[in-house]
Amino acid sequence: MHQSLLLELYSGYGLARFNSGGTSTNLNGGMGSFGYNFKPWLQIGGDASYNVVAINGVRNVLYGNHFGARYFYHRFSRFTPFAEGLVGGSRVDTSGGGVQTSTNCISYKVGGGVDYRASRRWEIRLFNVDYYRTSFGTGTGYPGQSNYWASAGVVLRLFGSGASE
Repeated sequence: MHQSLLLELYSGYGLARFNSGGTSTNLNGGMGSFGYNFKPWLQIGGDASYNVVAINGVRNVLYGNHFGARYFYHRFSRFTPFAEGLVGGSRVDTSGGGVQTSTNCISYKVGGGVDYRASRRWEIRLFNVDYYRTSFGTGTGYPGQSNYWASAGVVLRLFGSGASE
């Protein structure tokens, strides 16, 4: 039996696999998210991420802020799979050789993951993997970037009556 708590806070490691101009780059960083549980199976929330990589003296920083819904499937005793769809914005800052540029775009993430319940209030997010679509530099003949996002970390569940679903 799953107990319903109102608020979830997540923090963890994040890996962005960013595809640009035919090359792919891994950016390491972190992320945090919050979620409000309208129902035991439906959460509305948002996330913020920061990922960075430096190659040949050029530093790239990718920021993301997304909001949307998560659907949880509570049919297993300790493991909870979920699916999510989030929309928001992303920004990339590039600096090197005394030059700095910044670009913003609309982006979205679609995917899911699995949480492991360690206790009533603590969960371990074993993995969260998303298709991460960005539109940096889009224009005629340049449709945007198909990226991937992965994270793992801890979830703190707060407040609520603890009533079952």
